Amino acid sequence: MSTLTKYVFVQDDPFYLPKVLDKYLREFSDSTVGINVQSVTMGKRTVFRTAWELLRLYGPYYFQWKLRRFMWTRIKAKVCNDIFRSTSHCYSIRAVARKYGVPVDETESVNGEGFRALLREKGVELIVSVSGTEFYGKKLREQTPRGIVNCHGALLPKYRGLMPSFWTLANGEREGGVTVHFVGDKLDNGPIVVQRRYRIHPHDTLEDIMARSKDLAAEAIIDSVRMLERGKATLLPNDEGATCYSVPTRADVKRFRNHGHQFF
Repeated sequence: MSTLTKYVFVQDDPFYLPKVLDKYLREFSDSTVGINVQSVTMGKRTVFRTAWELLRLYGPYYFQWKLRRFMWTRIKAKVCNDIFRSTSHCYSIRAVARKYGVPVDETESVNGEGFRALLREKGVELIVSVSGTEFYGKKLREQTPRGIVNCHGALLPKYRGLMPSFWTLANGEREGGVTVHFVGDKLDNGPIVVQRRYRIHPHDTLEDIMARSKDLAAEAIIDSVRMLERGKATLLPNDEGATCYSVPTRADVKRFRNHGHQFF
């Protein structure tokens, strides 16, 4: 088995992704040469526009609950992880990176020449994207010898695009999952490396599904990297029956509730 030099792109989510990254780095910290933390904004939207669209979509009750959790988690990260330098419980992506001694590299865009030069200097062979929010351009893909794999919170080729957990519930699915796939020239369209599935019950909330999805994501990512390093990955097609979704409307939220689901 050949050990690949790896790099991680990960969304700056304080709720679920620190745990996912912790599980990944527990296995691969010695061969991961850096981490880039990406914005939580949806697509090319600003933080303000993303917040406004979520408020309009979810309503004030769930929005303020989520915002209070976000702020409280940020405070704990600042006090526990940044001021006291504790990593016994990591409340941020950066704290997890520090726990395992993996550097965090800042950039405006991972597609920029300066950042791509940094990846070449580090000898990056495989990039692992965990809920990444940037589109990875042709030059970045071509300079990464073993490719870029992304973990998406749905059973591709269905539910490409934004907010897959919401759409899975809004469409009344009784099964959800996560997919680790290679990044191609279009959104969520590359060959599939690994999929993991879970059952959905009528009483499941959006928060339940997101938590379950992220738990499976860590396992799927680890399994994918191991298979790629062993050269034993059997890729699956990611095209037949593809669907793609964007930001929901209030009508979509009504349909979500009609299936018996709540946000939290």
